[in-house]
Amino acid sequence: MPDQTDHRAGTRCPALSSAAVSAAFLSPASAGLHPLLKQLRDDAPVFFSEELGVWIVTRYDDVLRVLKDAELFPASTRSVILGAYPPEVRDILAATATFTAPNMGFDGRPTHDRLRRPVAPYLSDRNVARLEPRIRAIADRCAARLPDTPPADLVAAYARPLATALVMTLAGFPDDDHDRVLRYHRAVSGFFFGSPPPDRQLPYARDVQEWEEYLSAHIRRRRRHPEDDIVGFVAAQDTYTERELISFLSFDIVTAGIGPTGYALTVLCRELLEDHRRRDALAAEPALFDTYFGESLRRSGPALGVFRTAAEATELGGVRIPAGAALWALIASADRDERRFERPDDHVPARPRLGASLHFSHGLHYCLGANLARTAVRTAVTALLRRRPDLRLVPDQPRVYEPGINVIAPARLLVEW
Repeated sequence: MPDQTDHRAGTRCPALSSAAVSAAFLSPASAGLHPLLKQLRDDAPVFFSEELGVWIVTRYDDVLRVLKDAELFPASTRSVILGAYPPEVRDILAATATFTAPNMGFDGRPTHDRLRRPVAPYLSDRNVARLEPRIRAIADRCAARLPDTPPADLVAAYARPLATALVMTLAGFPDDDHDRVLRYHRAVSGFFFGSPPPDRQLPYARDVQEWEEYLSAHIRRRRRHPEDDIVGFVAAQDTYTERELISFLSFDIVTAGIGPTGYALTVLCRELLEDHRRRDALAAEPALFDTYFGESLRRSGPALGVFRTAAEATELGGVRIPAGAALWALIASADRDERRFERPDDHVPARPRLGASLHFSHGLHYCLGANLARTAVRTAVTALLRRRPDLRLVPDQPRVYEPGINVIAPARLLVEW
């Protein structure tokens, strides 16, 4: 990390120490998170965390600028992730495609466009509509497996199995490999979205190696015998190298598919069930889904933010950012910024400017799978409420969240009926 000493004046939060702010971000599910974010927006909107070694960006306009300008603020952060681990772990990961091959989620133009173009038709609105019957079948099957008697954990019993089944189907992985794929997913996700404990880092790194051997064999099969799944679709075009395709499947499809889809479904269910009038309104008028989904992700999206780097020295929010600095653009804060959204803490599905929410990012790295995620969650909620129309939250349950420094998603959601 470059020397930041000369650039920190005016970037400290006057009411909170850097250590206190950083500790809150290392456990972002705390009840005080959003009051803290508001305090940072008001008092220190671009704030350097000495403990985390990143610049924390909290206001909507500043976060939007970071997301829009992919040349000045590139997403090439895998080297920063690698640098957090000991040499024996780093050496293994640095030899993997997941952490080093060109990838649309981390590379800018022209590499980004070259990698995004071949797969975009598969995730287009038209093709997702074609896939919807498959998605509906998955949702109906998962809903039918809900326990007969309450209570039930909606995460373990529905959201997580549904998201996993969806990704397994889209990638064409055999059902018998379910547990194996989940084990590999935990390893990759742990490095990107969490902080694996020291005793798990080397086993996780070896799991990533093994995962890539599995993916390589799967790709070879699809190249010999293409099928109607995303691997067969992209492999048949012969536009990716094998390492690029491994990276795409490992991160963009599996890691960015299983967790976030399940999180988004859980977040929406929690928001709907916190007030039965929301649940009943959506059940009575399904056309309201997009506004309820968008508002739930604006208020309570499962990602705290995105990481970027500064390609050159610049000014952001009136603060000088040195070249090479790491930034954490907090979407969870931007989406509750009073300067952009009136009464931002309230649940208002019909609010003006809801389309300005940044929950699917913005600009070059806008989520390619946004429509697929929206369709999957809509189908899942429809199947759930059809089977359990009187679903409600178990009262007074403690909030339990997924581990990870950049995830604020419920790890458990107890429901009854």
